[in-house]
Amino acid sequence: MVLGKFVLSVAATVAFTASLGGNVAAFPTNNSCHNPSGHGRCDNDKPFIVFGDSLSDIGSKLAIFGEQSYWEGHYSNGPVWNEYTAYLLNRPLINYSIGGASSSNSALVNGTKNGQYIPSLLDQIDYFFKNSTNAAGSGNNINTKESIVTLEIGGNNLFTPFDSSPEYVIASKDKLVEGLAQDIAKGLQKVYDAGYRQILVWDVYPVYNAPALVDDPKNKAIMKGIFDNANVKIKNVVDEFVSKNKESSKHIKLFNSNNLFNLIVKPEVLSALNITDIKTPCVSGNHNMDSPDYKICDNGYQHLSYDPIHPAARTHHILGVLAAEFIKNPEKKFVANDLIHAAKKYKINEATAEDNILSRDGVHNVPPYPSKSD
Repeated sequence: MVLGKFVLSVAATVAFTASLGGNVAAFPTNNSCHNPSGHGRCDNDKPFIVFGDSLSDIGSKLAIFGEQSYWEGHYSNGPVWNEYTAYLLNRPLINYSIGGASSSNSALVNGTKNGQYIPSLLDQIDYFFKNSTNAAGSGNNINTKESIVTLEIGGNNLFTPFDSSPEYVIASKDKLVEGLAQDIAKGLQKVYDAGYRQILVWDVYPVYNAPALVDDPKNKAIMKGIFDNANVKIKNVVDEFVSKNKESSKHIKLFNSNNLFNLIVKPEVLSALNITDIKTPCVSGNHNMDSPDYKICDNGYQHLSYDPIHPAARTHHILGVLAAEFIKNPEKKFVANDLIHAAKKYKINEATAEDNILSRDGVHNVPPYPSKSD
């Protein structure tokens, strides 16, 4: 599969997944690199590389398992956060994230899809390294010290098993949290050992605030406690790693999505984003659009969440802008006015899948999908 400047080997992908006991197609990897300033060249040897789950997936689940999600294989009704971030940083996007991924296969309660393992965070990293000699295309090498790597994982370690077996998660919460933190530490070490020095580690996005638990305050409180504990552990992982590698880890940072979510849901920020519904999802039923209970609302762009779990398009848009701002200025402490300013600057209140900062520059100039009539 060839997308823009970067190449993935289908043969290598099949070889990788065969080692997991299955056959899959290649990961989608990136969009063409566009310079938002309108001049100069893109840093094609300094990509923005993302490993993660459905929060970051740009079509891997569709490509690998043929499992349709929503817009263009995304788990949202428009581009997801990392597509905006890569664009604003003027870097090509290499994305190995896949919906359903957890931190490692040992962390999964049920980590298979039709008998095939969903590549975990650690699998994704290993697979990328096996193929990174070809990743830049045309004989170009990736500049590891100047590239940016993001690790975004955890929702499927904690929330997904809770959805099917809350008793298991409650009884095993300390083990699950510790396993997640250890896997993130392993992933961070793998990336660092490969020469990468600019690394963004997400805390676990607050899925417990999604509509799935809006009418279940007891379990929402339980999940919040588990997520809070996990995020303390993840922060400790990053802090300890930076302390241990002081001379070469000044650009390894924790991205606090929980704090940003709390800013996003402030009334004045929601108004600036033109998000009017924070309690109900746009999509009801299974995200496989051929299911009989699948229904889609008329005003999906005005929802905070697109389905009971996943953020909608404008939520992703502002998260992507904030991630780019944070990477440029990691000491910045965001306040509500920063989000309001970003919403106005990028016209997020009007943004759709077909009209946003990406499509205006031709990066994502595609027809609406799915349409309400689909």
